[in-house]
Amino acid sequence: MANVKHVLLIFLMVTIIGSCDILNNGDRNNFAIEIDNDFDTLNERIQLVNEPIVLDSTLSKSQFTKPEYSLVANVKSPKINGKRLSATSIELRANKVYISYHLYGNEYAGAVDIIDIKDEDKPCIISTAYFKNADINALDIEENGKKLWVTGGRDINTFTPNSDEQNGAMLGELHIDKDKFDDDDYREVPLPSFSGNDIVDAPGNKLFVATGATGGGYFEVDKGRFKVTNSIYKNFAKSIDRRQGDIIGLNLANDHKATFTIMDYNNNSVDDINTPFTVAPVDGKNVLEHRASITYAALGDQGVKGYKFNNESEPVYEFKPLGEDVSNGVTVDGQYVYIANGTDGLFITTIASSGNKEPEEVYSWKGGNGSANFVKTDGNFIILANGIDGLNILKKGKK
Repeated sequence: MANVKHVLLIFLMVTIIGSCDILNNGDRNNFAIEIDNDFDTLNERIQLVNEPIVLDSTLSKSQFTKPEYSLVANVKSPKINGKRLSATSIELRANKVYISYHLYGNEYAGAVDIIDIKDEDKPCIISTAYFKNADINALDIEENGKKLWVTGGRDINTFTPNSDEQNGAMLGELHIDKDKFDDDDYREVPLPSFSGNDIVDAPGNKLFVATGATGGGYFEVDKGRFKVTNSIYKNFAKSIDRRQGDIIGLNLANDHKATFTIMDYNNNSVDDINTPFTVAPVDGKNVLEHRASITYAALGDQGVKGYKFNNESEPVYEFKPLGEDVSNGVTVDGQYVYIANGTDGLFITTIASSGNKEPEEVYSWKGGNGSANFVKTDGNFIILANGIDGLNILKKGKK
């Protein structure tokens, strides 16, 4: 793995896309956003289970005491115009789960759910925002839970872009009042390329968004002005996260080989860290998560790799492909790495021990007929997104 130091930072201050107007309530007909806070109707989509699950341990190298989990509930994806959406991204914060959805195929539609998990045995949907002509691929939530940001792709026919770069990628801001979406003051800004793929809230007054494929990259957005303030162009930018004092992104810009881009916005510097791994499919879900000095990346048919990005050139964690499908999502707690592996469902592995990057323990669980494309944990709950099949809400420990 080669580390290439960029001498010239490709920060393009708001000369092009920074001049985009904020789209607000005056354009609500174009946005076609609807809020549903009807508790009874929303919770028709939840099936409570509260039963222990059985893990398959045939892939473990040795016999260990299996971890124990309960399946708390299954959540159906919402529908728009009779069409079932697919779950795409998850965040957990302060006894709430936030889930984004999009419509698979050429049409555009999306949604965001807020699920209350304060009662650990009886989660409930408390609010849903519907986007009638925009896919929602990822989200992030403000620390105080008052604002939620979404990114995805909007039907280019529903608005007039301000530049040739804008082909549907967008960043939106929803307000939350008393744990429910407020339909006032929605804001949106168009971004370069076709689709927003990931978003992260950063300390201070900044958001960072990854868009792709052609003409995409990593974009810094000022929260107050809702304007793009810095840009780093990388085709096939897939995912983005905070890493210590930096922002780290994953892209497939170099012949679809996994490349990590470490961005120090304070010092105006960028490091590209290239890997030898050619990732397929190029239009699949590739998620990274930084946790406890290691950045984990789901690299499709290459499995999951974890890097410390110090002087070592090799990954410190490596989950090699073990199932029939590819690794789409990854999340980590203090004990285990959780991997959303498509039609194989969920893999649970130990964190690699010193001197051995491959995990000793590997467990698997299949929670439905969908394809697992995203997973998130807060150390207690594990939320698995299964595309059109909705969500599984798991909890550590047997019921």
